[in-house]
Amino acid sequence: MAKDQTMTMRKKIGLLTSFTREVFKGEYFVRIIAGIVEAVRQTAGYDLTFLMVRDTEDASRRILEEQKIEGVLFLTWTIHGRYVQEAQEAGIPAVVINDFTPGTEANIIYSDNRVGVELSLQHLVKTGRTRIGMLQAPDDASVDSRERLRLWQELMGQYGLTTDPAHFRKCDYYFEEDGYLQMMDIIKNSKTLPQAMLCFNDDIALGVIKALKESWIMCPGQVAVIGYDGILKGKFSEPSLTTISQPLEQMGAAMVQALVDIVEKRVSPPVRKKFSPELIIRRSC
Repeated sequence: MAKDQTMTMRKKIGLLTSFTREVFKGEYFVRIIAGIVEAVRQTAGYDLTFLMVRDTEDASRRILEEQKIEGVLFLTWTIHGRYVQEAQEAGIPAVVINDFTPGTEANIIYSDNRVGVELSLQHLVKTGRTRIGMLQAPDDASVDSRERLRLWQELMGQYGLTTDPAHFRKCDYYFEEDGYLQMMDIIKNSKTLPQAMLCFNDDIALGVIKALKESWIMCPGQVAVIGYDGILKGKFSEPSLTTISQPLEQMGAAMVQALVDIVEKRVSPPVRKKFSPELIIRRSC
C-alpha cells in the first residue's frame, strides 16, 4: 500500500519534441536528451514522459492537459511555438532550449552564439587563414542559424577575414550528406578554394571533410574546417574535427533544474540561463 502511494505521489515532466526520426538521429538532440534523462533520474519524486507531436498537430492544449504533467520541456520549441504559448495559458510551466529570442517570455536555457562565433574567427586569425567559406544550416526554424550567420557576417571584417560568394552555400538540412554535396558543388564550380570552411554544425563539417578527401584536397593543408556543437564523432574523424563545443548535456540538465525549481516555487519565472561554448582545437584546423 505504501509503495502504491509513493508511486501516485510522483510528479511527471513532459519532454515535447517533433515526431521525427531526426530527433534521435542527430547527436545534438541526443546529447540534450541524455542530460535531461540523467537529471530527471537524479531528481527525487519526478518522472519523464516523451510527448512526440506532429508539426501539423492542432490539439496542442488537449495534449498538454491530458498528460497531467507538472511542466514541460521543449526540445524543438521554434517549430512548436504555439505549444509554448498554450502551455503558458494553461498554467503549465515550460522551459525551452537554445534559439534565444530577445523579448520572449519563455524560460530558456541557451548557448552564447557571439562567444562561439568570435572563438572561431579568432582561431582562423591565429592560424593565418583569411579567405573563408561558409556552409549555413537551414534557418527557417532555427534562430541560432540566422544569428550565427549575422554574427559571422558582422564580425569577419573586424578580424580581417573575407569571404567569396562562390564559397557560400546554404544546406537543405543538418546532416553529413548536406555538407558533402554542398562542398562538392563548391569544389566543382568555384575557380578558387577557400582557405577554411566555417560550418554551422559538426555533421555538415564532417560532410565537408569527406568531400575534400574524395577530391584529394588536403585538410587542413589546403582547406581547414571548423564545425559547431562538439559532437563526439568529430573527435574520431580523419582528420579530427576542430569545433565550437556547446555543453549540451549540462544544458539539458539545466532545463530540468529550472523546471523543477519553478514547479517547487523556488524561483519566479522567467528563468534564463546562458552557457558559453568553447573552442576544441583538433587536426582539421
